[in-house]
Amino acid sequence: MKKFLKEAAVFLGWAVFFISAGNAGYLAFGASASQMGQAEKLEADRAGETVFWLEDGQEEESPGNPEGSTDKPNGEEENIAGWPGHTAEADGDGAQEAEDSLKKPEDEEWKEARELGKPVLYAASKPDGGIKLSWKRTEGAVWYVLYRSTDKDGGYRKIYEAEEKPHSRYYIDQGRTAGKIYYYQLAAFSKGQEERRNSRIVAGRFLNQAELTGVSNLSGSRKLVLHWKHVKGAAKYQIQRKSGSGEYKVIASVKGSQNTYTDKQRYGGKIYSYRVCAKDARGGRGNYSRALGQMAIDKDRKMIALTYDDGPSEYTPIVLDAIKKHGVHATFFVVGNRVNYFSESIRQEAALGCEIGNHTYGHNNLNRLSALQVQSVLAGTNQAVKNQDGPDIRIMRPPGGNYNPNVCQAAGMPVVLWSVDTLDWRTRNTAATIQCIQKNARDGDIVLMHDLHLPTAKAADAVIRYLKAAGYQLVTVSELAAYRGGMAAGKVYTRF
Repeated sequence: MKKFLKEAAVFLGWAVFFISAGNAGYLAFGASASQMGQAEKLEADRAGETVFWLEDGQEEESPGNPEGSTDKPNGEEENIAGWPGHTAEADGDGAQEAEDSLKKPEDEEWKEARELGKPVLYAASKPDGGIKLSWKRTEGAVWYVLYRSTDKDGGYRKIYEAEEKPHSRYYIDQGRTAGKIYYYQLAAFSKGQEERRNSRIVAGRFLNQAELTGVSNLSGSRKLVLHWKHVKGAAKYQIQRKSGSGEYKVIASVKGSQNTYTDKQRYGGKIYSYRVCAKDARGGRGNYSRALGQMAIDKDRKMIALTYDDGPSEYTPIVLDAIKKHGVHATFFVVGNRVNYFSESIRQEAALGCEIGNHTYGHNNLNRLSALQVQSVLAGTNQAVKNQDGPDIRIMRPPGGNYNPNVCQAAGMPVVLWSVDTLDWRTRNTAATIQCIQKNARDGDIVLMHDLHLPTAKAADAVIRYLKAAGYQLVTVSELAAYRGGMAAGKVYTRF
């Protein structure tokens, strides 16, 4: 540009001289200068420079910037910071004003598109023991660095960095302690790391595994009520129910402040299995709880309670296999001094939703014991079952059906007898046991059998199949009582 202005000044000096000398000389020199200018222009174009020239017949503008031109007056060089291809820095207020006046709309868009945005970071729990950190594309960012700390106010350490790519905008922080809060911050950098912007600090937590504590079928006909423990950091809970195909499918979500859910309109006599997990506000979740099953009960359909005395024994697993196969419940009145020898049967009975009742510690004749002795033999069995992670015992059956008012009062529990006695302890015959039940079973009955005997255990499968086909719901004693008037401590019950 300076070279051009110098040539222009020389040209104007010679023009004045030749005007005074005559038109011929002026025209000759003008042609020569024009040829020189064209050569100069060609050379500038080859060098990649931008040079503004006056075409033939175009009048020279007055000093200042011509309309539509980016040339500067008084021989100043262009100084437009931020334009593509220009790196000169503005010098002083005057240069900045000139820069502002020369910006074009497209230049404003270009600059705005390259301003570094503020990154936005999210944290969500992962069920495999990690915390997922994710973010959206940050305007102008070419590089990200992720930091973690256990103290919100300091101590951050770099744990991950990556360039800007569509599939690299996340990181899973593995091996975090369940329930503990971690703090994260994301830094975004522009090209050449000339600019950096930080996200806000976000808290992340690997959610604890949910614990489903029970599923009750005693709160109403065809209703199952789930209960679980609260999980810190849970925004809501997700409930799954096992489908007919054997897969668990989501049936509901409830607020994090809740710890119960009622599954309504279930089919009576059918066992349903559930599990629950905690979820955070970003949709992350902890591990699902262990599954718990429970039978739905329809109060308007027939019910019957199968009961087994004198176990557990080596034959009890045969009965439990039949119960599991057909998805029914039964009640086991156990003898305390046998519990430790067959502890697995106790745990399996509880896992299948069966009820465990008290049959004294040593198959004692309670009519011959004092009130304190009655309480002692019952307490020993309760403790033996509890030692095997069994449930609390709430009902009892006196061996041989031997009881009196003092026994009932000392027991402090409902006394459960029977309405159908199969006499299996006498016949020791599988077919006889099956036939007795087929002939005598009625709605509301309590059936007496003994899992101490192999023929009785072998009869279980056929008995259950027959009763289910006849439309019975096979329930525990307490379940039967709950829908047929209930039970009270010290009272004697034979059927409902």
